[in-house]
Amino acid sequence: MYLNKAITPQQKHGVIVCLPKHDMLQTPTDYRPITLLNHDYKLLARILTRRLRPLLADYLWKTQFCGVPGNTILDAVATVRDAIAQSEMTHTHLCVLSLVFREAFDRVAHRYLFTILKAYGLHECFVDRMRHMYQDATSTVQINGHITGTIPLRCSVRQGCPLSMAHFAMCINPLLHYLVTLLNGIRFGRTGNRVAVVAYADVTLFVTQHEDFRVIRHAVERYEKASGARLNIHKSKALAVGGWKGTVNDLGVDFVPNIKIMGINFSNTMEGTAHNSWSRTTAQLTSPGSASIRTEPEHRAMNKICT
Repeated sequence: MYLNKAITPQQKHGVIVCLPKHDMLQTPTDYRPITLLNHDYKLLARILTRRLRPLLADYLWKTQFCGVPGNTILDAVATVRDAIAQSEMTHTHLCVLSLVFREAFDRVAHRYLFTILKAYGLHECFVDRMRHMYQDATSTVQINGHITGTIPLRCSVRQGCPLSMAHFAMCINPLLHYLVTLLNGIRFGRTGNRVAVVAYADVTLFVTQHEDFRVIRHAVERYEKASGARLNIHKSKALAVGGWKGTVNDLGVDFVPNIKIMGINFSNTMEGTAHNSWSRTTAQLTSPGSASIRTEPEHRAMNKICT
């Protein structure tokens, strides 16, 4: 399969199962499509992924925490936390902007994907092997035990494929690089490093002036046109921190009192963030039918320790 690119249509076929994202299931978008793939195909994809992964640290932007060796989602969350803490303590203008793309993995255009892979300087033979894995690939959808007809894939990096995370990170990297070049970002830490973008599939931006929204809109529009991506305005949110004033922006993204980034509910203060993150956990420390084990002062003390 690797040497001769001898992958049969059956080996490239996948079965899509729909996993619920939450309890309130009303529309197809409330499900996450995961593709079950042939074992031979997955073994080949894992070989290619392991050969590609050591290069990602050189190719991808340093604040891309998805798929980069040495970077973890905990580092990404800590960066957002530190930016909010810095802005709160210094009362500087900061808007934490979370951009969510609609069906991000499913909308990646294959032509864009392989153009990007070649632009990184990967050998043509290596890129051609990955291209052959997508060529004439098909899927069926399994719903309530029933299988649909065959669907030809014209786009997407399939969730369930070992290559999908690396491919998606490489596809979104040009957008990150463009934004980092044009945005001022925020400086924090002992070294005063400037950070404008944090990414882990979804993109989080540190906006310090209102004019930046015009730059972001232009960058997103160019990325959408090239890649097939679509920004989800309704799920994208903005959080005003420190001395940030105003709630109007060129993107039309709503400002909210709390924003969920990588599973963490951030507030515009560290105390509020700690409360949002730990209140549910500490509430579970309650005996059935009795009062809370910890008093309110103890809860506040625990929140400060966690912060």
